[in-house]
Amino acid sequence: MEAHREDIVTVPAAIAGDALLAMAYRAAARQNVLRALNPGVFFGYFSVCADGQGHGNHTTYPGLDWGQSAEALLWLGRTAEVLASWNYVKSFQRADGLIPFAILPNLAGTTSMISERYPLTVDARGAVFTHWVPGNPLRTLANVTFLLLADAIWSQVGDLAWLQGQALHLRKAAEWLRAQITGDGLIHGGGFYLERPSRLEFDGVNQCYSAFALTRAAALLAQTGQTAAAEQCRAAAGALTAAFRTHFWAGDHCVEYIHPEHGPITRHGLTDVDWAAVATWIASKAQTTVLWRQLKDNPGFIYSGMPGGIATLPETYDDWEMQHIDRHDLAAMGRVWYLECWARARMGDRAGILQSLRQVAAVGQANNWSWMERYYSEKTGDLGQYHLQYYCEYPANFIRIVHRFASLPE
Repeated sequence: MEAHREDIVTVPAAIAGDALLAMAYRAAARQNVLRALNPGVFFGYFSVCADGQGHGNHTTYPGLDWGQSAEALLWLGRTAEVLASWNYVKSFQRADGLIPFAILPNLAGTTSMISERYPLTVDARGAVFTHWVPGNPLRTLANVTFLLLADAIWSQVGDLAWLQGQALHLRKAAEWLRAQITGDGLIHGGGFYLERPSRLEFDGVNQCYSAFALTRAAALLAQTGQTAAAEQCRAAAGALTAAFRTHFWAGDHCVEYIHPEHGPITRHGLTDVDWAAVATWIASKAQTTVLWRQLKDNPGFIYSGMPGGIATLPETYDDWEMQHIDRHDLAAMGRVWYLECWARARMGDRAGILQSLRQVAAVGQANNWSWMERYYSEKTGDLGQYHLQYYCEYPANFIRIVHRFASLPE
């Protein structure tokens, strides 16, 4: 295969005239996403941190991290590596359709205790299907990520033979996801992309993303001739949408999550659920209008200069919402920032997207074009000195946001 030169990174026309954004795009690609590739592990392998150290240099996280970096690599022309990584993750899918949220080969066949209290069980091949945090947050994340990455690959590659070769795996992944939906149209699984707060048992972001993923799965399955499975996915997405508009609406903003003991949780101000509801169009038109006028220019989601805070009142979370463990996820993260920009794109707010991109670029520039995993709000202070460097989430999402959303008309 022809070697790639990492110095050849073409800045998209949508930001080419903005010097800061152009520099940030090149740095996100060269010094972060491309740097994380490591064929010494296997062709197609990439780590979640650009230095190959943070979170391990042989690990893969099909729960979100993998999908974000993989799509960025697609935009950077590294399709072969992405397809190889896809095949690797696909090989871990369980017979019932569940994808592991983590693959830790160095811990294969072990059970270890986290914080001396919580078991982390890794199967004989290195797959982790159950989270160590009580309540098993992230349980649906890998399947949603798997379906959405398949959609991203199909959108860019357009190879029907490839898609047909994935049909069984996609159908099984969608079947497992649909099986998590209750008779009331709520989907089990707290903490969709957060471990703490765990958002047990029904997470609003999970409801939004699952509805969107099942809609995209329906389109993929229809392309492969699986009309019955496609219709089942469409029906499930419709049920999730209807339930969200009823159970996740608190009058002027979204319910963050529905706890099995404490009921609907709405007291942390606006949250990432509000961004998700707008981004995925799961909120009704009237609900979206109410949300958007509060979200559009709200500074409460900016933590230490970075967009992507999970709530506008982060100081109001109780210890029980964190499982009495820590507050590491009470932060600004690239996964939330992506939802913000997706929502802005849905509402035609290109100016807001560019402003947000510049905020992320400025922080990266000040840190030698490296981004941390989390940024904390001044309202909460430094939560545990958790400052993992060289994390690829903000860089990967910078690339995704530029390509997906920054080319809106003025």
